[in-house]
Amino acid sequence: MLPFQDKSAVVLGASSRGGSGWETAKLLAEQGARVTAGARNMAGVKELAGITGGLAVRCDAAIEAEVEAMAEAAFAAYGPIDLAIMAAGVPFVGMIDEIDPADVQRALDINYFGPFFFIKHMARRMRDGGAMVVITSTAAAMPVPGYSSYACAKDAARVLVEHAALEYAPRDIRINAVQAGFIDSPMSAILLEHEVARKAMLKEIPLGRPVTARQIGAACLWLCHPDAAVTGETLSVDNGNHLRRNVQPEELPYDVMAANADASSKK
Repeated sequence: MLPFQDKSAVVLGASSRGGSGWETAKLLAEQGARVTAGARNMAGVKELAGITGGLAVRCDAAIEAEVEAMAEAAFAAYGPIDLAIMAAGVPFVGMIDEIDPADVQRALDINYFGPFFFIKHMARRMRDGGAMVVITSTAAAMPVPGYSSYACAKDAARVLVEHAALEYAPRDIRINAVQAGFIDSPMSAILLEHEVARKAMLKEIPLGRPVTARQIGAACLWLCHPDAAVTGETLSVDNGNHLRRNVQPEELPYDVMAANADASSKK
């Protein structure tokens, strides 16, 4: 029997073809799970549901009522939730002296409050013994000018995971984080296509290549596997990037980073 056969799985942030949420949902379906996929882009999750044979739900991670509605939809369709992956996240770039406070708040709403709402409402409808994973970013651990709002929100989500792991341990619910590095996905398209940016990013990765979205999904599935005796942990999935440092603005044109972030926020 496949490891996740007939398990009810939820993936939020899964509308971008080739993205981490998309690939995670596909992997879960391949392993026999019944997948509920959600995102702001309903067209994307409908397309994904057609591939996985699962349920598509429109959900903005920053709106608690929508996250709760997604959890309820998954419960109504497939019964108690067994595993849940929070893959929604949007980068916001801007120096502290210049960034619009509204963008700072939006970064927190999506990248911190999103995981907060997700853990809260998925756990309420999760079977005891279930598992959750929140995807964070190496930006939270390795500072780079211009990413303070995004990085602070992602690091807050990492700390949230540690607290949640303790709070839900009495129900045997395990909660972990995947700290993703430079991913070969639509959210990094501009960086990957820009020769200077790509070389600068890859120079700081010991294995010399970006992580694939499918590899992020595989890490999430491993953390959710019942044989993984892990909770409250942050797993770096970055081909070794955490052993070095993040690329700095003098090595990578700031306007390229900003353009990539702006394009990602609109997906």
